[in-house]
Amino acid sequence: MSRFQNVLLMVVLISFVFCRSLQAEESLLSRYDLNRPSSRLKLPAELKEVSGITVSENGRLFAQNDEEGKVYELDHDTGRIRKRFSIREKRWFGNLPVEGDFEDIALAGNRFFMVTSAGVLYGFSEGKDGQSVQSLRYETGLNDLYDVEGLCYDPETESLLLACKEYPKRLSLKLLLGSKKKKSTIREKPVYAFSLNTMTFDRTPRFLIDVGEFLKKSKRVKFKPSAITRHPGTGNFLVLSAVGRLLVEITSQGTLVDVVRLSSKDHPQPEGIALTADNELLISNEGVSGKATLLRYSMRK
Repeated sequence: MSRFQNVLLMVVLISFVFCRSLQAEESLLSRYDLNRPSSRLKLPAELKEVSGITVSENGRLFAQNDEEGKVYELDHDTGRIRKRFSIREKRWFGNLPVEGDFEDIALAGNRFFMVTSAGVLYGFSEGKDGQSVQSLRYETGLNDLYDVEGLCYDPETESLLLACKEYPKRLSLKLLLGSKKKKSTIREKPVYAFSLNTMTFDRTPRFLIDVGEFLKKSKRVKFKPSAITRHPGTGNFLVLSAVGRLLVEITSQGTLVDVVRLSSKDHPQPEGIALTADNELLISNEGVSGKATLLRYSMRK
């Protein structure tokens, strides 16, 4: 073999390895075997309607239940409750416990945030077991029509991201322009940002998740975000949908990277998602016909 042929072969081999490396890094989801969880934990009956999970910087796992302003710290290995604390807020008629349709929870440093389906944010500090801690309420201008379900912290922009099931603003525009499309046919799902620097809400979506992109892979796709989390290494977002049991990877600009359908056996109603510091993927499921569950997936190295 000539020297030229040797050089050419070397270039081809390097190019092949480089391309394989790029392909492996293109999709974060491709590095998880979502058919084989590393563990499956049953959660206590008290968390049958768990609707959000988050992981602290020091690796502790927290969850919140639907319909009550209460936070639970869970044991990573057993799913047992280590402690629970609730939130309260000042009103003109007193300092009272907070109740509402809470959908997700997020940690920004050591500050907790929970969001309701109407887009109301509550910020508070961690409490001791059995304690009721003071919270601050932040209005976003969203409402029940948006059906907010996902919340996560984005350190790159120092903001909270709110993922919505519906986009009534786009629906109103289409109706105004004479479109006869119904609510269910609005394909874009908005993700909004709430700045933690100014404590203000941006009325323009940070990005839109275009369900039409999913239809290129399957025409039988239903997608309504139920949770969102950010991968610290890539900066991409993982968006979970209980409807259709889909897990979607999106870039920070809102570009679709990958879509995976979850097992109905493992995930009858996936409502919460979080990532640990060592890239372990956690997905919580409400208890449809039994106890709620927490499944863990390890990333391939």
